[in-house]
Amino acid sequence: MGKQVRWRAWLGMGDESHLSQIDVAEFASCAAARAWVERRLSAVWARPGLAVFGSVDRGVYLDETPGAAAHWTLDPHWAGMDADVVDGQVRWHRPGTRCD
Repeated sequence: MGKQVRWRAWLGMGDESHLSQIDVAEFASCAAARAWVERRLSAVWARPGLAVFGSVDRGVYLDETPGAAAHWTLDPHWAGMDADVVDGQVRWHRPGTRCD
């Protein structure tokens, strides 16, 4: 069984009733994924009532069956990281917590 660690960074937008993923990219390191999110969030304009946010998740490509395509699976032992823009600055926090 092969195992390749990869970091998925994504941007989302939405309000309290609906969230949508608007972009996603994959990286070999957490630092590269975070830098991508920070660059993208710094360049995004959001209208009042609409939040734009980012997230980084760690996962692995598992090659469970010889000859089959490997598939990305979220690492259940890594909590992930979310990013919001607060007062013009990108602030990182763990999912489920606020960075007000």
